[in-house]
Amino acid sequence: MFRKYLGFSVVLLLKTLGLILVPGPDWGTASAQESVQTFTLTQSISHALNSSPEFQVAQQDVELASEKVKEARAALLPQLTLDGNYTFNGDLPTTVLAGDFLTELSGPPSPDDSASESANATDADPLEIELGAKHNFQGHAQVTYPLFTWGRLGNIYRQAVLQKQAAERALEAVQLNIELNVREAFHSMLLTEALVEVAKQSLAQVERRYELTQEQKTIGTTTRLEVIRANVQVVNTRSQLIQARNQRKLAEENLKVALGLSLDQTLSIDGQLQTDLKQVNIDRALTTALEQRPEIHHIEIQEQIGEKQIKVAKAGNKPMLSTFGNYVFSDNERQSLDTSWSVGVAIQIPIFDGFVTRSQVNQARVSLDQIRTSKDQLLDRIKLETKSAVFDLEEAQKLIEAQEGLVEEAGEGLRIANVQYEEGLITGVELTDIELSYTQAQVNRLQAIHDYIIAVARLERAIGTRLE
Repeated sequence: MFRKYLGFSVVLLLKTLGLILVPGPDWGTASAQESVQTFTLTQSISHALNSSPEFQVAQQDVELASEKVKEARAALLPQLTLDGNYTFNGDLPTTVLAGDFLTELSGPPSPDDSASESANATDADPLEIELGAKHNFQGHAQVTYPLFTWGRLGNIYRQAVLQKQAAERALEAVQLNIELNVREAFHSMLLTEALVEVAKQSLAQVERRYELTQEQKTIGTTTRLEVIRANVQVVNTRSQLIQARNQRKLAEENLKVALGLSLDQTLSIDGQLQTDLKQVNIDRALTTALEQRPEIHHIEIQEQIGEKQIKVAKAGNKPMLSTFGNYVFSDNERQSLDTSWSVGVAIQIPIFDGFVTRSQVNQARVSLDQIRTSKDQLLDRIKLETKSAVFDLEEAQKLIEAQEGLVEEAGEGLRIANVQYEEGLITGVELTDIELSYTQAQVNRLQAIHDYIIAVARLERAIGTRLE
């Protein structure tokens, strides 16, 4: 009986362990599928912008500049200040008035009372009086308004507005850089995926030839040397596939970095290596770049800010006129509410500032000269960048046009060569050359399309807008 229960317990325990140790057939697969994220190019750009610290900082710069505009505008408005205080005096100071002094304050006596008052004058008691009050309230309101500041406040406000515009242009430049980076990484991954497929097709081709060569060796229609050559070709092609897969992994890692994803995240993309050829005029491209590039707008705004800064500095030793108004009230337990008000005009005329204004003006002029020098350098760099992008685009377009139909012809040649090899009309060496030609044609075509897409992306970045 004991053995029966013992055996039942062992069987139950083993079944329980089996349920625990053997997972469900789809659990791991479902978990892996849930962790995979698929991105189109548009989704990739959107995700990169949302996760980019550089883009977020640029957005914050715009917000900061907007607040500075509000701050500069506030200086042009009337300023109202209110202040008040309450004072409690615990022990008030006192003074004592002598009796004869009080008699004098009461005035000359009347004839009827002169005798009695004369008798009591010397008997008057001194009077002790507290000075001030224990509870004291006082308030003060003041309004000031700048009437004339020699353009100082106005130019400071205009500077703030220009700084906001400059921050917006800088944000546009950051966005364009991120978009270009994502487009390059996205299409590089598409290219490596396509190259992996080409390597797979090449491996399948040489493996079929190796099997056919072995069969021919068995029936005596080929030599062992041909079998060795076919096997070497299989090993070499398999190595190329391994390299292509490694390149694909590296491209995926680069895209993850561009998107701001964790390197542990599994990533897939939805897109194709295809494009429509465009005709680009270099002169028009240069004109568009000079009109649209946010970097040019940014430095032009910086130039305007520098000009405003010179005006602000020059106003440092100029007179300033302002108006003001005051309202004061006070109250305590010994008097009724007391109020007063006043208005006036104030003028401030700097006589000597130790040449501070002259130094500030010179500094502003030097800064403006630096901005203009940087602007010239920027224009030259953008022109060179635009020309280079146009040349790369034209080169990639010519390569695509030159390879038009080449892959199809090479594929047809490989099909014919396979038939001839099976019939013994060509050698394995000749078939290998044709296989390599077909594979190279595929790779060249994919590379040319990829280079053209990247050239378009770089040209659009160079001109600051999309190609029509």
